[in-house]
Amino acid sequence: MPAFAPVAAAFAVLAGPPWTPPLSPAPADDTARSRAPGTPTTLYVNFDGAVLQTGCGNDPVGNCSTLAGTFDGYVGPFDGNEIQKMSILQAVRTRLAPYGVFATTERPSADVEYSMVLYGDLGEQSFAGVAPYIDCEDLHPRDTSFSQGFSTSNTGSTVVLQEAAHTWGLEHVDGEGDVMNPFVVSGNTQVFEDACHPIVANTDLDPAPGTCNVMHTRFCPAGSQNSHRELLYLFGPSTPDTTPPRVTVVHPADGAVLPYPAGTFPLVVAVDDDRHPQFYSVSLYQGDTMLLSQEAGHLDRAFTVAQLTDPPEGTYELRVEVADEAGNVAAATVSFSVASGADTDTEGASDAADLPDAAFDEGGCRTAAPAGGPHRGLALPALLALFPRRKRR
Repeated sequence: MPAFAPVAAAFAVLAGPPWTPPLSPAPADDTARSRAPGTPTTLYVNFDGAVLQTGCGNDPVGNCSTLAGTFDGYVGPFDGNEIQKMSILQAVRTRLAPYGVFATTERPSADVEYSMVLYGDLGEQSFAGVAPYIDCEDLHPRDTSFSQGFSTSNTGSTVVLQEAAHTWGLEHVDGEGDVMNPFVVSGNTQVFEDACHPIVANTDLDPAPGTCNVMHTRFCPAGSQNSHRELLYLFGPSTPDTTPPRVTVVHPADGAVLPYPAGTFPLVVAVDDDRHPQFYSVSLYQGDTMLLSQEAGHLDRAFTVAQLTDPPEGTYELRVEVADEAGNVAAATVSFSVASGADTDTEGASDAADLPDAAFDEGGCRTAAPAGGPHRGLALPALLALFPRRKRR
């Protein structure tokens, strides 16, 4: 039987069910297997929606779900903006920070074992989120669950985490500050608490004996659950991020010759980082002079650092430094010229809509500016006054 997360009265966008159905264990089948305790995992928060497939269990690789009929075979994309998506992702990551669980909005490759929460338009439902079952000890490392597309990060991230945690073997508890409480508590950032809370059967908080007691009783008396200890046992502690991003300048192309006047054109970089997406600190230099320094979150790997407006004729060299959230720094430089009579068709593209694909070195990620122009990121109205003019040779 599916595991539902009702909406508390404070979030009455949906009418919560009168009670939470008992949590049934995941079925024993050929896909179930034991994982070594402390094995890290990945959580994919899918904002893009999906056509759901049946007959393949709950494998997120194929958008498979035993609950497909609940949603008429389709989940619509989240209709929020990029800021909301980044806020929800960051809230999820903050509460997963103690554990070896990496949360991302990019679909992992098919060879990665990951859980997926589809976050978006679930249609007319009486619940905030739903998981297919309670997967004791996470014996099915790949599972698909669902969350309504809430616009606020606290509510949205709490529902995402509760549904994902059901597929990791956690049950509802009577602990107001715990993510696994049946309600999203208004104004309270719920976490996976390091406490033995009573397991409950429904939103009336009626006590329940518990389904996954082989796991629960490792840390608590029978009938209670320590969410924090169980996640640490399953996935281990988080590991520090010591890998710097890889950065390349996509536009203008290195060595490009732009026509004078060049008008306004973007400086676009592409970032490859093993923990993308995240908030990056981006600084732009000409020589030792810093032209700008800002921070922004980007879901796309290619984004605009600045808009450059009408630099005088001459040759320019710019350096972009990008630091990830852990402070790992990478840099890339680009040189370009502005000259009268330059032919943009043969000497370098200057139109953002015509940006060519950019490729990292072997082993990197191939990326391009988004269709219709680069993703809007750090914007600078004009850099004309900051560009010292150089004489043409």
